[in-house]
Amino acid sequence: MRRSSAVAGVVALFLVGVAVGALGANLVAWHRPWRPAGLHLGAAGHPGGRRMAEELHRRLDLSADQQRQLDAILADTHRETQAIWQQMRPRVLAVIEQGQNRIENILTPKQRQEFEVYRKERAAHLRLLLGTGPH
Repeated sequence: MRRSSAVAGVVALFLVGVAVGALGANLVAWHRPWRPAGLHLGAAGHPGGRRMAEELHRRLDLSADQQRQLDAILADTHRETQAIWQQMRPRVLAVIEQGQNRIENILTPKQRQEFEVYRKERAAHLRLLLGTGPH
């Protein structure tokens, strides 16, 4: 019974990792906290925004006024998504922490030690994905 609980815990941790990875991959595409200083940012405040703006300018044959308006829309949209992420991030981190605590509760003392090593190894990856800064 304990072995099946441990396996279920590991599977749950894996699933949490997959979910966070998927969410993080999309968020990292929009928010890159490690971006080198001086990197030219696009219309939406991120490198991909410039490519999107340029492609839309070209494909839609936008006037100069339309291009300025599009750039402002993309920048506003990026700011709004960042504001949403700032609100969501603490909740996402809390859910991850709760899951890790639940897993820890089913482990033996020896397993807890190894799980703590695993958590520390994954912490840097999680910070990078979620943009939580140095911890």
